[in-house]
Amino acid sequence: MNGLPQLFLIGAPKCGTTSLAAWLASHPAIVLSNPKEPNYYAPDITAVRAADSRARYLRLFAPTAPGQIRVDASTTYLRSRVAAARIRADIPQARFVVCLRNPIEMAPSVHAQLVRAGREPIPDFELAWRMQARRRQLRNTRMSHHNPADWQYAQMCRLGAQVAALLRVVPRDRVRFVFLEDLAAQPAWVYARVLGFAGLEDDGRQDFPAENTRRVPRVVPLARASHLAGSLRQRLGLAHGTGLGARVNRLNERRPAAADRRLASGLTRELADTFRQDIHQLARLTGRNLDHWLSREAGQ
Repeated sequence: MNGLPQLFLIGAPKCGTTSLAAWLASHPAIVLSNPKEPNYYAPDITAVRAADSRARYLRLFAPTAPGQIRVDASTTYLRSRVAAARIRADIPQARFVVCLRNPIEMAPSVHAQLVRAGREPIPDFELAWRMQARRRQLRNTRMSHHNPADWQYAQMCRLGAQVAALLRVVPRDRVRFVFLEDLAAQPAWVYARVLGFAGLEDDGRQDFPAENTRRVPRVVPLARASHLAGSLRQRLGLAHGTGLGARVNRLNERRPAAADRRLASGLTRELADTFRQDIHQLARLTGRNLDHWLSREAGQ
């Protein structure tokens, strides 16, 4: 396939893709792109793109030996309007792994990730949720460090609609769905199934550490300033920083307390009402009963 990847981990964000990609990267038959999220096939999504040409994209993958496959783990591809079709045009036999979770839990988790990254200036999820309509009226300024669409949490987390769009382009037998709750409860089983789907043998891995676990900034403006400084460096064409920003970010982060995770019961019900039909659609498309997503209080 001219050096192109054969397996794509296409999302969604905060659904376990980072952990699964890290586990797969250590398998002897897998070569993961560097960085793991090139975002090459999703030009319609504002994100850091590691390559803007085919030649540069191919250079993100180390050379492969016989029996090895290349993997691209860009979480932007699921919500992109064009990524799946572009991948299929280049690689008709490509396989897609889609990580999914309860959107009632996903929405505040995505918000927390954006706050942590300095890309969401409103640290309170309920306020950010209430601001969605007003933010849609803002001038749509898209820059490398900011995409107003990322603040539309209801839209970003409608996984049923995104999966429906994917399956209009990709044959069902080329897609494997992975649910975060399974990844947490039975990681070895999920890992082995994904390897089998990719046509690879289980390497007997026993250790499955969670990656990209939730963190919150101690000082939100500091996280914001660090992110803007990194964005400025990119716009100036400075490929490598001093590492100071990364050290500042680590010192500025902490594990979330119970209060950081707790949602008001009224907001939880509102989220359930918002995502109810989408969850039913996702259940139909994946053939999985997801009623429990709506019947329990959502946590993160």
